[in-house]
Amino acid sequence: MSLDERLVAFLEELDWEENCELKADTSLIKSGLLDSLNLFKLAAWIQEEISSQIDLTEFNLVEEWDTITDILKFIEKHQFACQPLKERGL
Repeated sequence: MSLDERLVAFLEELDWEENCELKADTSLIKSGLLDSLNLFKLAAWIQEEISSQIDLTEFNLVEEWDTITDILKFIEKHQFACQPLKERGL
């Protein structure tokens, strides 16, 4: 299963207040779809995906996690940053 498929599957398992179709550009935070508990669950899921702790105070959650596309970019950026230098070709 690809990263985007895993993310969508994870998001679909969360308790949503309203029934909505998740698309790559669906606003999750600004729209209020993702409440604080589900945001915490998402943070834990992302930490597991990148195998590293995330300091949620070091970035703007609304800007970097508002859509599925934003979350995927965040994960890809942090997965690369967490790789040993040898694996990154450095």
